[in-house]
Amino acid sequence: MQFRISLLIAALGQASLAQAVDWPQWRGPTRDGVLPAKGLALTQLPDQPRIVWKIKSGEGLSSPVVADGTVFHFENRGGKETMGALSAADGSEKWAKGLAPVFEDGQGPRGPRCTPVVDGGQVFAQCSRGTLHCLSARNGKVQWELDYAKLGMKFVGEKGRVPGARRHGFTGAPLVIGGMVYALVGGKGTGIVCFNRANGEIIWNSLDYEPGYPPPIPATIAGLQQFVCFFVEGAVGVDVRNGAELWKVPMKTDYGRHVAAPVVHGNTVVVGSHQTGLRGITISPDDDGLKAEPVWKNIEAQPNITHGVRVGGHYYGIGDPAKLVCVDIATGKTAWSDDSLSFPDPKRAMAAFIVMGKNILSLSSGGELCLFEASPRGFNELGRTQVCGLNWCMPAYVDGWLFVRDGIKKKGGNLICLDLAK
Repeated sequence: MQFRISLLIAALGQASLAQAVDWPQWRGPTRDGVLPAKGLALTQLPDQPRIVWKIKSGEGLSSPVVADGTVFHFENRGGKETMGALSAADGSEKWAKGLAPVFEDGQGPRGPRCTPVVDGGQVFAQCSRGTLHCLSARNGKVQWELDYAKLGMKFVGEKGRVPGARRHGFTGAPLVIGGMVYALVGGKGTGIVCFNRANGEIIWNSLDYEPGYPPPIPATIAGLQQFVCFFVEGAVGVDVRNGAELWKVPMKTDYGRHVAAPVVHGNTVVVGSHQTGLRGITISPDDDGLKAEPVWKNIEAQPNITHGVRVGGHYYGIGDPAKLVCVDIATGKTAWSDDSLSFPDPKRAMAAFIVMGKNILSLSSGGELCLFEASPRGFNELGRTQVCGLNWCMPAYVDGWLFVRDGIKKKGGNLICLDLAK
């Protein structure tokens, strides 16, 4: 009887997740850390969240994603970057597929560093050394795969002064829109490449820039659809139709360590790195197309390895050193800063944010969840609880369930499903 009840609970959980708003890619459906309006927004946190399930995970920094009742998890298994599909209801494995040899450097664990994208029954996985794989979401069968080296990218690893993704691995998740897959590849004429999602063939390729670590961000700015890309050479607007450069603001850091994804608000792009400050760039039409004008710079709010979020006209992120900051996007001025979030290593402080209506849920690199009000008036905490160990994870959130991955040491960690709604 108990066994039947357990099966029923699992089935109900599976059915609930299948009807919920999925989290099929890095930072959610719109890859900006914002929960869709139909999602279940939290107004409080339980003191001790219920652990729905918890399993051991291989090494890696890829974040979990969830689609159609399945968790897709990228990890090191036996020296290979391996994509796995698990039941979101109980964590049981459906299939696993090894894709490429693992990459190792001095910055993190041996394993994949890029979060997969799930769309239309396909899984797109980018491995650390620069290979792209398209798999069936149902059974893991490889439909096509390609090596960026054949497009002119030369992966080097942690040697010499090589900058960006060619140094520490490809982390910027590919962007899937309609019948196309967009990826930052690097090389002469292959800074960004548009692939046919059906077969991996190139539709167009453009620019000579080297990829940093953030993914391309889709946006409509000054009336033009474009991708905002944070290359080693700086922030660039790219025409979605053919990859043409629309505007550029040069930015330089040691080793091209641009990590934080750009944030767009109207015709303003908010972008920055650990040596450049957080910057506001206004994009506007001119006689030749578009022009980019840097209008403000905020050193206190400069991001290191945290991706900020936007709520209304304000930016929320982790500034330097290890402070939660709220910045007015119109002026670049800090509305407030707060140092109450806990980080094991302030120099490598990281937090993942999920905007839930009027509130923001954060997961710190120390494994602590904090729910706070998204308000420029000041920091107002609504709840706090410890949920996992050390991590650099962008959690997935589906209908009150949070999927987190911990373990940034060379011993692996855990993949955990938590119920925050009860």
